[in-house]
Amino acid sequence: MHVRPYHSARSGAPHVFHEDDDCPAGGRLAWFDKVDGKEDREPCPQCVTATARTEHAGAAAPAS
Repeated sequence: MHVRPYHSARSGAPHVFHEDDDCPAGGRLAWFDKVDGKEDREPCPQCVTATARTEHAGAAAPAS
């Protein structure tokens, strides 16, 4: 599920932001290490993949 962008506050963390609630990398961040926003970071590749799967599955579902 798409969420507000966030990233790690740690200086040694990958320089990416997360925006998918199902992202395993974003899910491993401790709550106290999460900072709201993108801050000129690249999108997390795992979030991009998860979002694409969700959008593709939603587009393929028949309308009720």
